[in-house]
Amino acid sequence: MAVATTPVPRPRYEFLVRGALSERALAAFPELAHVSAPAGCTRLTGPVDGDQGLRALLARFDVLGLTVIEMRRSTD
Repeated sequence: MAVATTPVPRPRYEFLVRGALSERALAAFPELAHVSAPAGCTRLTGPVDGDQGLRALLARFDVLGLTVIEMRRSTD
């Protein structure tokens, strides 16, 4: 008899990035939603696939020359 397993939800992260990102820069992060942020910053939030996914996102920020001011795991 097969045992049903409940999928583990992906953790959500918030990234506060310096500057107002262009539509082109935002398009580099299709898995993240753009939400309200303090003036002069952009806040992106969304699910991340584990440590490897987190490292890949941080590398993308770096390649694009974006400064991540704050990163935190969401509790929602």
